[in-house]
Amino acid sequence: MKTLAIVAIIWLAICGLILFVLHIKSRTVIKSIISNALLGFGAIFLINVTQKYTGVNIPLNWWTVGGGGILGLPAVCGTVLLQLLI
Repeated sequence: MKTLAIVAIIWLAICGLILFVLHIKSRTVIKSIISNALLGFGAIFLINVTQKYTGVNIPLNWWTVGGGGILGLPAVCGTVLLQLLI
């Protein structure tokens, strides 16, 4: 179980690095970053709204909101994956 969590964290770090490089190479950097942040916040909101039906909850703290705002959907998916594994 610990090994799977470590692999998931490494995978999230790689996804974050890829997103960062893609944002830098994008012609519209600000638009890309803002849309990615809005998608991340929207995903956190939808997951918390559907908590009663799915049983999955993302607690709102600095790490989850910051990850959702900076990395977007990969951070939210990784947070859900880590919660299901741990």
